Amino acid sequence: MTVATVSHDQIMRLISELAHTEALTAEADIIESGLLDSLLFVELLSGLGERFGVRVSFDDIELDNFRSVRQIAEFINRRSAQETLAVSL
Repeated sequence: MTVATVSHDQIMRLISELAHTEALTAEADIIESGLLDSLLFVELLSGLGERFGVRVSFDDIELDNFRSVRQIAEFINRRSAQETLAVSL
């Protein structure tokens, strides 16, 4: 079973749609900038589940995984790989 890789562009597109903004880079700290507030964070978690099939429980949430587009993509790709491995076992 192969794991699809989520790209920075896919995460940027999702956040841009949710936040109604285009000014994103892969490395920008979206928490520190105030772009990712609590409401948008919940919407982001929901969107990640809908678009990429990755479920994030409250126990799995570490803000450092959500500080930038790059970190979100890396987190989602790790989660996806873990879920795929768990299903194949």
